[in-house]
Amino acid sequence: MKTLTLLFALSLYLLPNPTYSTSNPIRLPTADVAVTSGETPVVDTDGDALRAGETYYITSTFWGAASGGVQLAWLDSTTKCASDVIKSRALTDGDPIRITPADPNATVVLPSTFQSFAFFVPTSRLCVSSVYWGIRFDRASGQYFLKSGEFVSNLSGQFKIEVVPDSFLNYKITYCPFGTDKCYNVSTYIDESVGAERFALSADFAFTVLFKKAKF
Repeated sequence: MKTLTLLFALSLYLLPNPTYSTSNPIRLPTADVAVTSGETPVVDTDGDALRAGETYYITSTFWGAASGGVQLAWLDSTTKCASDVIKSRALTDGDPIRITPADPNATVVLPSTFQSFAFFVPTSRLCVSSVYWGIRFDRASGQYFLKSGEFVSNLSGQFKIEVVPDSFLNYKITYCPFGTDKCYNVSTYIDESVGAERFALSADFAFTVLFKKAKF
């Protein structure tokens, strides 16, 4: 029953947007994620609390060749809007991202609470609303990829920021399908077919991140 609930919840995201495939034949392994909610907010690299609705770079905790940030990309020339989410080249921060708590009264971003993420980048008028994070199943690779698209209520806002234990300022991002009690790590996946390191859901591995203020 839990497996059916997971597949149903993930497939709901695909229905409102006709550009998303509704094929969803593979069961993603599950992993329990400890919820440690509290009043200590998520902080950026300056030690300041993340502010609701503000923009940040989300970057790898590693240095050198393993560094890089979350970036919007256009890997599929058949789509009208950029919708792929990749890790940027080493030593770059990626694209600025606006973080918005699901709680409309929240002023800061708290760990283990639902958030939506949206790229804050220049777009055409056609694509101005297609900047919100979501999840799409890819039949060829069997992966649930992080994708960009229009905001879908109760689905686009199913991401959480979790504290990585025994670390300093290190966090991970999880996706928790609506209507389930399971969460999945947002991790990286090397997609040789497009020559990019993409973001995908994982039951075991996480892409540990830092948050840097986006300054314009």
